[in-house]
Amino acid sequence: MVKSVKFCFISFLIIFPFLLIGQTKDVDFFKLRAKELFSKGRDLSYDGRDIEALDTFKLYLDYRIKAYGQKNYYLGSAYSAVGVAYKNIGQLDMALQNYKLAEKNFLLRDDPYLSSLAGLYINIGNIYRAKLDYKNAINYYYQALNIYEHQKSVSTQNVSNATYALAEIYYLQKQYEIVVDKILKNYTSADTLNQIYYCNILAGSHFALKTFEKAEEYYLQGISLLKLYFGENDNELAFALINFAQFLSEINRFEEAILNMNKAYQIFYLNKQSNGEELAHYYYAMGEILKNKPISTQSILSFKQQKQQNLNEAINWYNKSLNALNPSKGNMAPDSITIDKCISFMTCLKSLKTIADTYHELAVLNKDDKNSFYLSSLNDALHYYQITSQLTQRARKEISSDESKIQLAELEHSTFTKIIETAYLTYELTNDEKYLELAFNNSEQIKSSAIFDKLSNDLAQDNSLIPDSLLELEKRLNATISIYSEKIFKESSMDEPDTILLNEYNNKVFDANKNRDELNRFMEKQYPDYYDLKYSTKMLSVSNIQKRIKKNDAIIEYVIIENDDDRDKSKQNKTTELYSFFISKNDKQFVRKSIDKTTENSLEEVFHFMSTPNYIFTQNEDSKQFCTSSYSMYNLLISPFESNLRDKNLIVIPDGKLNYISFDGLLKTLPDTSKYIDFTKLDYLIKDLNINYANSANILIKNRSSKRHFKNHIMAFAPEYQSEKFELSNATYTLLPLQGIKNEVKAIAETVTTTIFSAEEASEENFRANCQNYDILHLAMHAFINDSLPAYSRLAFSPVSPSNDLQKDGWLNTADIYNLDLNANLAVLSACNTGIGKLKKGEGLMSLARGFLYAGCPSVIMSLWEVEDQAGTKIMTSFYKNLKHGKTKDEALRLAKIHYLENSNSRMAHPHYWMSFKCIGDNSPIYTSYDIYFFGLLLLLIIIFTAEQTIRIRKIRKKRRG
Repeated sequence: MVKSVKFCFISFLIIFPFLLIGQTKDVDFFKLRAKELFSKGRDLSYDGRDIEALDTFKLYLDYRIKAYGQKNYYLGSAYSAVGVAYKNIGQLDMALQNYKLAEKNFLLRDDPYLSSLAGLYINIGNIYRAKLDYKNAINYYYQALNIYEHQKSVSTQNVSNATYALAEIYYLQKQYEIVVDKILKNYTSADTLNQIYYCNILAGSHFALKTFEKAEEYYLQGISLLKLYFGENDNELAFALINFAQFLSEINRFEEAILNMNKAYQIFYLNKQSNGEELAHYYYAMGEILKNKPISTQSILSFKQQKQQNLNEAINWYNKSLNALNPSKGNMAPDSITIDKCISFMTCLKSLKTIADTYHELAVLNKDDKNSFYLSSLNDALHYYQITSQLTQRARKEISSDESKIQLAELEHSTFTKIIETAYLTYELTNDEKYLELAFNNSEQIKSSAIFDKLSNDLAQDNSLIPDSLLELEKRLNATISIYSEKIFKESSMDEPDTILLNEYNNKVFDANKNRDELNRFMEKQYPDYYDLKYSTKMLSVSNIQKRIKKNDAIIEYVIIENDDDRDKSKQNKTTELYSFFISKNDKQFVRKSIDKTTENSLEEVFHFMSTPNYIFTQNEDSKQFCTSSYSMYNLLISPFESNLRDKNLIVIPDGKLNYISFDGLLKTLPDTSKYIDFTKLDYLIKDLNINYANSANILIKNRSSKRHFKNHIMAFAPEYQSEKFELSNATYTLLPLQGIKNEVKAIAETVTTTIFSAEEASEENFRANCQNYDILHLAMHAFINDSLPAYSRLAFSPVSPSNDLQKDGWLNTADIYNLDLNANLAVLSACNTGIGKLKKGEGLMSLARGFLYAGCPSVIMSLWEVEDQAGTKIMTSFYKNLKHGKTKDEALRLAKIHYLENSNSRMAHPHYWMSFKCIGDNSPIYTSYDIYFFGLLLLLIIIFTAEQTIRIRKIRKKRRG
């Protein structure tokens, strides 16, 4: 061995001078070889030989490194080519890793408007799109478009490419009007190839919007252009024919649909296509066409037989679609699918969900028989739904952006509700509790999923070895994103926005998002304990929750499912069902009730009556209608569990529109509606029960188990307004004086230790500086809700002079609150509308209160509508007195409301005055009850008395002996 090494070393010394002479020639050879390999890799990729293409592009990269060194602008295209090859075989993480290396090398050239960088950003956007991280994808697409539009010589083809990428992501989000608007603005200036793509997406959008004539026009126009551009035998043409066939099938032109599908198949056959997205799309479309194939028969039995046959054949086609997405070109077991083990994760998800839907349809077809086939179909449906659910949950956890998480939850909401619906049918048939558990688990998945992920991530960070410096860097990046996003929002709201400023702000947000994403990946890779905790999908079962709740607690969790047909939005007979889970220490129930139109109207009427700003003008007829509707809602929501709620504290986990109502005002009995309605005498639910609310049972338990340092000290803010005017979303508002808030915080201070910030001291700057140091945050002020952009709903602190520093401008947005790190045990938002906002499927209300829960505050007192000044002051004063006496938060609020009700006349007892406030989250008491001290003192006195008696008896006995 030593001999060989010495020989190699001597040989190297002999040939070294010749190596130096040949260096220049070698560099030229490396460049030439790299060029050849790139061409070969491109051809292999075009032929669908993706594994070979990847190996070839890796060699291409090696030769480029030999030619240019480890860091060079020219390495960017090589890393990009390797990334594309990884993308083509479904290895998205490896693709992204190589794209990031490509970006670093492209950035070595100091040119902010580099065309190659823009192309790379489209590729990176495609990866995020494939991972269902649509917000991140949009950021990269816009960045690419910005680069293309600011080049010295603008390429219309490049601009068209970026525009199409953006349009496609909006299409996936079902924002079809935006798609049509973006495409039509660029259609005439686009090159022929992009016009083909534009036709396809315009056709699909018009199809979704039910403008069928336009849809057909664009389908045919796109097919015509494809034949001219690519010829009669290109896969792109096959893809367009498949889309057109699906459209024809949906509008009942079945024979024409099959004809176009046959043309598409002939193209794939000629091109020897054996797998890939195009073929998967063909198989999926065949399944859809068969599934919806019209059946001509008058016999119900014959119809069922033919329909069942069609559905079974459709499932076979959907499975073929899955297998076509297998990079290994074999059968792909559904259980083995991951984001990085299929050619297109989105298409895999779509096929899996459609297989589940089809099995569900098979079960419903045989529902009347309730036979073994019915049960097996339900179980098959559940199997595929669960796989889809697990993949979606995994994808969600990989997303950094709260906005993207919420968007994904909304888009995949139907999957989780279908599991609940199917699990109920199976539970109804078998009475097997595992189906109750399955349904409940998926109910929890659609309850504030982004908040749950945030709590899980915080817990993972707290229990891992991540340095504080990295966590601080993450906070700074989040703050940067928040600040510049708000700057974008403000500048965009101007009549004439400054495009240069907007470009600068967008770049800041883009860079911060990119850096945060890279930081998250670094932490996951370097700290395995953090990775394991973050991606743990374990949620508490019903049985575990029963063990953890208090003996006198009862949880009712609701899920509202609206069953409608996406293909026929004109249907009037949509059915709505309410699924309810009841959980107490010793009982669990799973109940389904249909909601008819009358009951649905009752919900609207109850909320309108409670929240209407015209409450002063309420007529007796209005009051009677409220009583009828409220009683109807009680029968729907509470009555099924009435006997199990005696002596219990009720925890409500609402869903959908139920988030908007106060359960306090549900009526257990209907009053005599022939007489005048006296609001003080009504049989409200609150008179019997403490009522608390929660985003989900898992979030509630997580918050209860969190350890907090109780300071028992309140920070109260009461700004002073002088009718200042301001603009929000192109509307003008006035900060009217609030006369009662000074009295409110003063009364609180007389009850418990309170630090008051009033008038000019009640500033946003003071709040930010002190909010981490108090156990209770009490904010008595104006709040303004922005339904179109919930992140910019805001709390109004003391008005200040206009400032460029958004952290001192007197406004605290929901987005700002997300980035606070609160130690408080309770936030009391004694402002108007802090508990309402835009309703998002899978997440709930996008309210200001949600921001405090997201920032780590385990409980919030919030309002559902505008709080009447004097009534709010009285209720808050009583609330703190009750809290000081050791009451739980929900009981303290309940007693405050009852006290107000008992001391009001009928007019002032109108629900609008006192029902607005609700308690959400951990309801544990903050202060120790005086009863404990009393009993402690009593016990001490008993001990002393007993000791004295023992000593006295001993002395007496001693004297007797003496």
